[in-house]
Amino acid sequence: MKGEMLALIAAILWGIAPILDKYALQEMPTYPAIVIRALGGLIAILAISFALGEAEYKLSRSILLLLISGAISGAFGMVFYFEALKSIGASRAVPITAIYPMFTAVISFLLLSEAISARVVLGIVLIILGVILVSEV
Repeated sequence: MKGEMLALIAAILWGIAPILDKYALQEMPTYPAIVIRALGGLIAILAISFALGEAEYKLSRSILLLLISGAISGAFGMVFYFEALKSIGASRAVPITAIYPMFTAVISFLLLSEAISARVVLGIVLIILGVILVSEV
């Protein structure tokens, strides 16, 4: 249950961020907004990691994978996401981006040999239906 509660807290926090982002994007271009958002996250997580005594950063395979992940989602993904926020608003952009679990499940199956259960498939189908409902398709 602890993991589920942590995921729920993350979802709540991620639900607040698009509202703040949308307001900020009314007064600021996309790229500076992404840089400032990333800096805010960097400062916060550095403070937390130092406070918890977990601020040990040695070059490793994990560091390289996280740098690639940051470039893919934290940079490129954010550009498309912020442009979507500006174009169609938070109430439509966020549910559409919620389709990413489908890609995660398929890629995890292919690269990590993780099983895809019937419940996961059902969840993905429901997410896709939700995206269709909020889109003007």
